[in-house]
Amino acid sequence: MSENTKALLPEKGTIERASGVMQVNRSWSGFLHGLPVRESESIQLGPGSATGYRSRRFHGRELIILDYKTDPKQAIQVATERDWAVLLMSTNPRSNMVINGRAVRPFDLFLSTGPDGYMATGTERRNIGVVIRKSHLIATCAALAGVDMEDISLADLVLAREQGSGQRLYRGLVDVMGQFCGNPPSEVQCRVPRALENDLESMLATELVQNALRVPEVNYFRVDALRVVRAAIAASKALRRPSLAALCAATGVSQRWLHKCFTDVLGVSPYRYIRLARLAQAREILLAGEPTPSFVKRVSLSAGYRLSGRFAKEYRSLYGENPSDTLRRSHGV
Repeated sequence: MSENTKALLPEKGTIERASGVMQVNRSWSGFLHGLPVRESESIQLGPGSATGYRSRRFHGRELIILDYKTDPKQAIQVATERDWAVLLMSTNPRSNMVINGRAVRPFDLFLSTGPDGYMATGTERRNIGVVIRKSHLIATCAALAGVDMEDISLADLVLAREQGSGQRLYRGLVDVMGQFCGNPPSEVQCRVPRALENDLESMLATELVQNALRVPEVNYFRVDALRVVRAAIAASKALRRPSLAALCAATGVSQRWLHKCFTDVLGVSPYRYIRLARLAQAREILLAGEPTPSFVKRVSLSAGYRLSGRFAKEYRSLYGENPSDTLRRSHGV
């Protein structure tokens, strides 16, 4: 068990909440115990039982599943720790929740990712919630979309039940919980098996990935592409052997976006452009250089080529002559 998992597990004496029977937490702080919550507040707004939340909880390495119920009208505010997101879904057809000022109907899926968390009001809540590490969810979305993690942006959103997201998620969560929820309860049953956790992460990512892809406006992308290309070219001139990783670090974009910016603006990949730029610089030096036996070798090294043969081959394929021919021609030899 990882240290993160140990930190999130309930203390001894509260483990019965992992069983198939709803157990009562008589206070808001008891309900939140063991969750990665930075700030929270719960205020009851209407009449009702004061017995608190009835809940089950299931812990994985990077996520926690909550199945809970509360009847009175309440207002709650929750802000999770930095790298954690919350997904909520009401499974009670009579529930009327408002989250961040927006009505969220039963089987709508609400995602909260921001540092300020979310505020919600509602009555007769029977919710399923997933508290999940954002970096893992982003990585899973990126893998499904075939893009880099930098190309995924999670933001607060509501996926309407008409899209089928809520219903699919509900069925998937029920299936997951049913596979490891037994009786009598035990610490083993409180932990989600890794395989099921992976399945759940994939299911969540499948529902979110289309909303999480960064798709800049066309005009914005062209302006931004020029900035990226210029910054990458400047960085390449400052480095002897610039790598794609170094150019990405200098421009603040992923390799995928760096490639897209170059092909959009210049019609070639960044690697190809840098090679062509180095060869052009080498040609200028050759045209102004002295025809000494070692001069071509020095130019080859200055252009970032450790092998003179490769330099000559690429130079010849581009300019139709050997570097030594250019050097001799520049002096009328």
